[in-house]
Amino acid sequence: MDFLMMLENGDRERLVKRLRSGEIGDGQFTNEVCNCFLATLTKRMQLHEPGLPPFDPDNCLGYFDNFFKFKSAISKKDSEFNKVLRRAENVQELVDDIFDDWGKLRLITNAYSGALAKRWTKRTVPKRKKILLDAWPGMNPAHRPDFEVIRRDIKGPAHRDALLIPYINLEDLSSEKNLLEFMDSRTKVHPEYFAFSDSLTFNTAVKMEAVKPAAQYCQVMLLTGQKSRDTYGKLKSISVTEVENIVWTGYAFQLAQGIVILETQQRLYRFLLRCAELLLHDIDISQVVSDADTTDQNEHSSLTNTIISEPAEWQSVSKTNSQASYRLPQPFSLDSIQRLAGAERDAAEDIFWALHEDPGFFQEKVATLVQQSLEPCRRAFDKGELTAQMQAGIHIVLDVCHDIIVWEAIDADLERLKTLKDGISTDFQLSERLPPDYEEALESFITLIFVAWTYATKSVLRVMISNHKLIDYFDMVSAPHGRHADFRLRKSSTTPPILSVLADLCEPGKTTMMGALNILDEFERILESDTVQRNLIDTDLIREISKLAALSQIQDALVRHQPTIQAVSLDHEALIRHHLDRLSVINELEECLAGTSLGPYTKPKSAFVYPVGKKPTLDHVDQMRRAEAKLDNFWDQVDSCKLKPRTGKTLLQWMGSRVTVRKVHRTQPWQPVIQKPTGSAPVPLVFQPFPDSTPLGFDKRRKEPRKKPKTKGETIFAAEPAEPSTSFQDTKPTPPTFALSRKLCKTITAFFPTSNQERISRKVLWKDFLHVMYGLGFQIQKRHGSEWYFEPSWRRNAPITIHEPHPLHEMRFDQIRFEANRMARKYDWSSETFVLAD
Repeated sequence: MDFLMMLENGDRERLVKRLRSGEIGDGQFTNEVCNCFLATLTKRMQLHEPGLPPFDPDNCLGYFDNFFKFKSAISKKDSEFNKVLRRAENVQELVDDIFDDWGKLRLITNAYSGALAKRWTKRTVPKRKKILLDAWPGMNPAHRPDFEVIRRDIKGPAHRDALLIPYINLEDLSSEKNLLEFMDSRTKVHPEYFAFSDSLTFNTAVKMEAVKPAAQYCQVMLLTGQKSRDTYGKLKSISVTEVENIVWTGYAFQLAQGIVILETQQRLYRFLLRCAELLLHDIDISQVVSDADTTDQNEHSSLTNTIISEPAEWQSVSKTNSQASYRLPQPFSLDSIQRLAGAERDAAEDIFWALHEDPGFFQEKVATLVQQSLEPCRRAFDKGELTAQMQAGIHIVLDVCHDIIVWEAIDADLERLKTLKDGISTDFQLSERLPPDYEEALESFITLIFVAWTYATKSVLRVMISNHKLIDYFDMVSAPHGRHADFRLRKSSTTPPILSVLADLCEPGKTTMMGALNILDEFERILESDTVQRNLIDTDLIREISKLAALSQIQDALVRHQPTIQAVSLDHEALIRHHLDRLSVINELEECLAGTSLGPYTKPKSAFVYPVGKKPTLDHVDQMRRAEAKLDNFWDQVDSCKLKPRTGKTLLQWMGSRVTVRKVHRTQPWQPVIQKPTGSAPVPLVFQPFPDSTPLGFDKRRKEPRKKPKTKGETIFAAEPAEPSTSFQDTKPTPPTFALSRKLCKTITAFFPTSNQERISRKVLWKDFLHVMYGLGFQIQKRHGSEWYFEPSWRRNAPITIHEPHPLHEMRFDQIRFEANRMARKYDWSSETFVLAD
């Protein structure tokens, strides 16, 4: 009786003291009495019985703390925990509904997959919307309804569906494939497979107060891995230690979150079943659904085989990602992230060497960087043009080195993760917590991606305010004494929608709520559907967005990792400082490059006359050699005047192992080719991308005096290229030969011609380039921005990223030449690699 009185009065200290002295029995007795007490109380309140975890003799205070929290929460009629307990009474009913509807839907799709696909695809969009509204009255009409709620900061339960299930909307589901994809994926596997992905929007709904979570009192709901009616949605009382090991892994869910997941799944399966019934309204399906409990759940007839009769070779990233919510969740793949990081690093290194090698590429980059700095500097400084040239001089070196340093750090961390992952036992279960060293390495990697992503958003903002079409929508907040001025987007009704989306992308609070990839999807949708908005985005901005998108894709994959990454023991502030120190070499380089001006290289405009796209003549070759000598002089000045006095190293030595030493192509002196006597067979010209290469660091400039040969009366041909370096050829295996159709051969000849003349003035439509890459066995993925990802099926560890021309869709000579050199280096291709198929 004294024990019950102490429980009623909340005398925790006396309870612990009496228990330890043995006056009120053992732990088992205490546990039984406390549970009985709570059961009586919940019965009186007509609530679901919560239950306490087993008594822990080593943690008496913690046990009684939980008891009194339960007691206090239950006693308050209007408490959130009290409401959750009332809803918990219906858990088994929710589970039964989910299993019944899933079984029926599975049987219907197996029996009538062809009819469902045919009837849905033949209906017009208005008729599809009518079916959707009949099955789900009041469905949100627009794509991503949650964006509008978050932007307007509308809080409360009125927009619960928009935040929890934003993919349930008329615009997306009324398309030809999405509903059938949704139906197919939800019937293909067990509902537990979607429990984790269905929980990812819960935190956003909580922040917007659309859902109110109850306090956690050591009781969880089991969903992941539970495949029977008896275990799916089962409640389990656990200790505080088990909360860390089970809830944080994503294997079990807090009671309030678990109930929301069950309620969502119940509505989704009921909706899909209703859609199937409406599509098959004239067919008696009662006999089919009556066998729901006896059917073999391992058998499934896929709808997608009927849906996609003519699969597209590639499609836009916004369409692909809009369909992701209706497909099976993709598991975390460290290998795919490594391939993406490798391709991004290779692309940055290719630009680094192109700036050293190609005066035309350098000139274009200079003009872009000066333009990016000019308008902001005019607003912030009196001498805008001079300051712009100085900033451009810094960024011509800094930007490309920055990208290499960031992706090198990412690549190094991925190698460490791969080593740790290979050491994890194959018997590892999702219900277990990740090994501490692997989990800490993942958390450190997440922090590195966050730091790199922050750098990338600043670059996007810098390029946005440099765009003369966009800067008028920004206000200058301050112009400090340093080199940078702060600009802020002016929010008004005249602000272009695409600019508002980019502003959301650069705001950390919005990206946390909306998801960076989701914002980028919205950017792509506007880009594809509105030509006016598309023309506001220039080439440089869309390329910076592509860099940011690659980091956002890695972030999104880490968020979906199972078990959930929760290294709570780490000091996150210390991790950020650690990765900032790793990338601090960028700041050191910026300090060394201070004062680097591009004035001599921007005035006059013809500073680099590099007629590589014209027919080789004596004058053209001489102009090319002078431009290359001037480019060499710039990099010599960077080394001798900026880096060596402060660091004692050249740029290449300073970058060290971050870049691979390459041979830089330099134009050889003019050598006229005399027409051969009549009757002699002409020597075929085989295109080699790097016929005359000189190791970086050697004297590459012309030392012999200029001699003008007599050419009058002679027929001049392009100089026959010298044999390439044998050491360069021996470093790679012999490339395969590709037999292509006549049309594909015509396209690839623009990149790898049998003579230089065949490439001059050539233009290639982007769609034709995609077709030839597809014909060469590449898997093609459109990424955000202008970037496309090409992964060869015959060499998966050597993907390459190539940017689509923007805003036009055709590749001009400069890009054709640049990408041909990249592919030749990466895959050892030449004109002999491609032959005409029989």
